[in-house]
Amino acid sequence: MALFAKPRGTPQIRQPVQPGFSELGCPAFAGLVEAMASREEKSDPKFGILDLARASGNHIEFFSRFRCKYHIGDVLDAMESWPVPGEDTPVVDLETLLPLHNVRGLDLVLAWDGLNYLHPELLPLLSRHLASKCNPGAWMHAFVYTRGDMPASPLRFDIISPEKMRCIRHGEDLVGAPCPPQRVLESQLPEFHVAQSRLLQNGLHEYLFQLSAH
Repeated sequence: MALFAKPRGTPQIRQPVQPGFSELGCPAFAGLVEAMASREEKSDPKFGILDLARASGNHIEFFSRFRCKYHIGDVLDAMESWPVPGEDTPVVDLETLLPLHNVRGLDLVLAWDGLNYLHPELLPLLSRHLASKCNPGAWMHAFVYTRGDMPASPLRFDIISPEKMRCIRHGEDLVGAPCPPQRVLESQLPEFHVAQSRLLQNGLHEYLFQLSAH
C-alpha cells in the first residue's frame, strides 16, 4: 500500500548551522526488537507493521526475521504539505492522505522522523487514524528533534542492527524544528503514551509510544 502525493509549498530554508550525522544509536528500537522476538517465541500471530517511509529493501529485509505483514505508507515526504483544518479546509480526511482501507491489526508503526514535519494540529488526527487500525498495545517508534533546526526534508534511515541505524540526508539545508517536549507530544498523540524515551547525543529524542488502553 503506497500513497503517491506531491508535496506542495517550499519551506523557508536556513543555511546549515550544525554538522549532519551518519550513524545513530537507537536503544529504544533495540528494546522493541527484543520485545518482538520474545513475543514471536510464544507463537503469537503475525505482526502487522506499517512503515510510513517509502519502500525500503533495507527495512523489509530487517523485519523479514519476523512473521509479519508489512505495509508501506510512503507519506513522509508529503506530510509537510498536508492541509491544516481551517476555513478553506474545514475537514481533513486522513483516510485520503494516508489510505489504510484494507489495513487492520497493526502492531507497529514506524514513523521515523516524520512527526517533525507534520503540522501540530494534524498530530491528533494522525493519532486517531492510526489507533483505529492498531491492535491493543501496539507500538509506534519515532525520532523527534530537540534542537532548533532539522533537515529540510525527512532523513532516510537504514537499519544496521537493532542497536544502530545509518541516517542519510537529502542535502544540507535546515529548517526550524518544532522541538515539542514530551508532555506536549503526548497531548498531541492522545491515543498513545510514551513507553520508552531516550535522548540521543546528536539532538534526536527517540520515542517508543504504545497504544493506551481505553
